[in-house]
Amino acid sequence: MILRDGFAFWAFVAPVLWFLFHRCFALAGLTLAAMVAMGALLPPAAVGILTLGLQLFIGFEARALRAWWLGLRGWRTEAVVMGRSAEAAFLTLASGRPDLARLAA
Repeated sequence: MILRDGFAFWAFVAPVLWFLFHRCFALAGLTLAAMVAMGALLPPAAVGILTLGLQLFIGFEARALRAWWLGLRGWRTEAVVMGRSAEAAFLTLASGRPDLARLAA
């Protein structure tokens, strides 16, 4: 599986749904619990600012959190590649590690 790095716009907009879509159920639950707790315990003026901050954090770190979650489920990092697109990254992987490219195809 090739995981992209960078800001995840949809994780910023709808973090719980993004985590559920990527099968990170515990992270979805923790995010939902944090949002509910902030809404219940904090004054309304602070809730909006802190929710936006949490969503920004998740937007920037969602893909790293997904990689961490996959690591807990037994996946491991085999290679780090760069490319302008998923196809370019795959070609970089195929040229450097043909054994992994066969597995990823």
